[in-house]
Amino acid sequence: GPIVRRHRIPLPPPQEDQFYNIEHFNINIDIIFYARKYKIIDCDQFTRNFLRKMGIRLNPPAGRPDDPYTKERQKILDRMKPLRPYERFDTLKQFLEHDRHVLRFYCVWDDPESTFDDPRELVLHYYLSDDSIDIKEIIPANSGRDAVPLFLRRDKLPKYAPTGLYQPGTITNRTVLNVLGNLTGGRGRYILDNRAVHQEFYRDSDLKIGAVINVWGRKIILCDCDEFTKEYYRTKYGI
Repeated sequence: GPIVRRHRIPLPPPQEDQFYNIEHFNINIDIIFYARKYKIIDCDQFTRNFLRKMGIRLNPPAGRPDDPYTKERQKILDRMKPLRPYERFDTLKQFLEHDRHVLRFYCVWDDPESTFDDPRELVLHYYLSDDSIDIKEIIPANSGRDAVPLFLRRDKLPKYAPTGLYQPGTITNRTVLNVLGNLTGGRGRYILDNRAVHQEFYRDSDLKIGAVINVWGRKIILCDCDEFTKEYYRTKYGI
């Protein structure tokens, strides 16, 4: 409920026989209601215009005072780090905004080891809901090639390291170290090591017509895209 109900409030001593009026109020001043001090930091536009018409010169707005408890609590939270061997990434907002929104690129893979040295036509789908990619191959009739469901199954497509592929086990968000194991007869204890290799994945900003992406050692050239993809890049990136 209200801290002070609506009524005429007397001035603090020694003027308790008088009451507050409009001339006692301004921005960036302290007022005392029943021995409790309040600080006025700002007002709305209607109040500002009304006081100016009354001939009252307003002070500049004041900053909100800091709460000592909130500041101390924030310091504690900044020093805290999770001790569990996992991290949770909230991707629900991205999923709700871009569910069933798919970018479609028409690609070509010129396989140098192919017997007939003919380019392979592919269709790349980039799912905006979770930044995953799948690739399907367009196999012409009577081409002599076996039909496969997918050229690349749906997943996040990693970028290669500068010197080639990463070794197995080095691509992790965190490295989990077993400190005690099960030698004590109880549950083991684990800690996290932040020195794991950070791996980058292809994002929508990396895909554009004329770009060459590396799909597990195969260089795929993006040649064209559909109208939805063109409108997406025109709206988000101004391309």
